[in-house]
Amino acid sequence: MDTTSTLAKNQFNSLSEPYPEYFTEDEISAILVGIYKTINVPFTKDQPVPKTVLVDLFGTQKAGKTSVTSKIEQVFRRNGFNAFCPPETAEIESVRNRLTNDPMVSQAIHLTGVQDYVLNLAHHPRMHLAILSRGLIDMLYWYERDRRKGNYTDEFVSVINRHIYELLRKDLVDAFVFFTCSVKAAMEREYADALTHKRGSKMNEKDVAETLNIYEIVLAEVNENVPGLPIFHVDTSDISLKETGQEVLRYLLPAVVRRFSVPSSAFLLQSPTLMRKNAKHAINFEEQLKLKGTPDAEKIKEMGWILQHGEYEQQDIYLRLGDNAGSDELLRIRKDYRGIGFGYKGPSRDRLLSHRNLQNFILTEVQAQEMSKMYPVVLVLNKIRQYYRLDPKATCDGHFFTLHLDKVDGLGDFTEIRAYGSSDNMHTQELFIMASRLGFNLTDIIEGSYLTLALANNKQA
Repeated sequence: MDTTSTLAKNQFNSLSEPYPEYFTEDEISAILVGIYKTINVPFTKDQPVPKTVLVDLFGTQKAGKTSVTSKIEQVFRRNGFNAFCPPETAEIESVRNRLTNDPMVSQAIHLTGVQDYVLNLAHHPRMHLAILSRGLIDMLYWYERDRRKGNYTDEFVSVINRHIYELLRKDLVDAFVFFTCSVKAAMEREYADALTHKRGSKMNEKDVAETLNIYEIVLAEVNENVPGLPIFHVDTSDISLKETGQEVLRYLLPAVVRRFSVPSSAFLLQSPTLMRKNAKHAINFEEQLKLKGTPDAEKIKEMGWILQHGEYEQQDIYLRLGDNAGSDELLRIRKDYRGIGFGYKGPSRDRLLSHRNLQNFILTEVQAQEMSKMYPVVLVLNKIRQYYRLDPKATCDGHFFTLHLDKVDGLGDFTEIRAYGSSDNMHTQELFIMASRLGFNLTDIIEGSYLTLALANNKQA
């Protein structure tokens, strides 16, 4: 597998956060299998307990938080996770019974309970996942709300806030999901089927509007004092419970994949649809000119191309992904001196310059064998390659370019000039100029991949 830059590889392989569309059930299962395999590691008593996936859900009245919590837990459980949803601190008997009328003591009991959850569930020996309802950020909300009522002084709340910020800086929570809905939606959900429309003391238009206002202030202060926390906002005003769950997973799964460094190979190999989607949504795409023949060595040197590796053998095993045999879509296992690489290339969007979205990562021997069983082999191509890179300082925008000189068995000699572009930064002109300076002209440009060339050659034979 030819390496690019770390930036490009990360963009090609990571799940976008949030994901641009809802995951299908099969895609969710594939991602959860990858997460499970990554975090379900054995440990001994003299080792630290591995990190638990810790999620904190909070939000405004009637936004769907409580209903969706059980749905999210169910998804994880049905994919093999040991999951735990402790009761809200307000539901704990000693708290609910209000053993004291002192609001400072009552709220301190809540805060103690929340701290206990966070500190003890972030590394739990028997759990893969813990979902908290109304955790640390919610505590900030309640202290601010009661401060407005005159229960606490500004100085006291400031001290409490600093304490909670210090806990948040420990970065023990892997995702916060903030649920909201409009005041109108909250009222409709509360009173549409009620026997009375008389407003409750805590469920009325004014109270819901104030709740939204307080949360906005609290979250702004959190972002200022503890920047970078994985806080995601889900507005449920116009979506169903099922869509709310899908929306949460659109944020949650990529966040967990990133936070726990789940390798792309752990889930993409199991889901062709996710493989295609992930490539489609990648920020960058491959730009390539494929040319017949190879340039003169002196011209390569004059242009400043730097040899990364002399001649080496490469074997490309092309696989069938669904009904893609003979199509422009590529699925490939590549073997060379660096090991075994996986490559997926989406359909070409430009006849001459390719413009393909990519997925690239390293495979183990076992994974390569599993892939060969999952996806039928279409063709095996062997070649000898030389690999060059152009010093980014020598380019107009500091971009890196690569040059491959290939001797492909049964096909002949070829040159590939590559770059990585985006919707707002393509390198068409530079690629053509480089090809011209290397001695090529338009008639030397080859359309298609080595696979399509080989298949066409086999048909003619």
